[in-house]
Amino acid sequence: MWEPAVGAALLAVAVLAWVVPRVRVADPEAPDFASLSTPWSWIAIAATTLLAGLVAGVEPLHWMLWLPYLGLGAPLVYVDLRTTWLPKRLHWLAAAGMAAGWIAVALTDWRTAVAAAAGAAAAGLFLYTAWRVTAALGFGDVRLAFLVGAVAGLGGASGWAASLLAGTVLGAVHGIAHALWARRDRARPAHFPYGPALWLGPIVAQAIAG
Repeated sequence: MWEPAVGAALLAVAVLAWVVPRVRVADPEAPDFASLSTPWSWIAIAATTLLAGLVAGVEPLHWMLWLPYLGLGAPLVYVDLRTTWLPKRLHWLAAAGMAAGWIAVALTDWRTAVAAAAGAAAAGLFLYTAWRVTAALGFGDVRLAFLVGAVAGLGGASGWAASLLAGTVLGAVHGIAHALWARRDRARPAHFPYGPALWLGPIVAQAIAG
């Protein structure tokens, strides 16, 4: 379990160090992504990814999806946490890594691959519906939901539901804390990033499931 968790941590640091500073968004309001890549951020993202990989207790076959989910997804949600942006370049990098992992899983166990695909589709549809009816979500969260649903689906229907529930609860707690903070600091924006909570959902659910 240590080896893949360490691999995910190193992959996350590599993306944060080399890919994030090169992200370009055609929007004058886009943040300076290069400023997010610092030695302290590398340490923080490595520790977070390593801990997530260890507490999740992932089965060997499932690591084919979990490795890119952690290693490529952690930098993505870190950027969201710091800027409230989920850059498409980082998302598609994570999606490509998970697609490659899904193909490897499908060649080994088609039932597991179907569960992951069904989980991705269900989570994407769920967040898309929520995005249509509320202004609290960005479409980046909808894209992220497909990645979340893929690993959540590996735990079956109950694991999928627990993952989405955990992400929702974490998002609600973050939202309440952010609202209280924003009330005391008028310069702080009213909106907050939902991506980190969504990403943590399957990790928390997997850890609770043992």
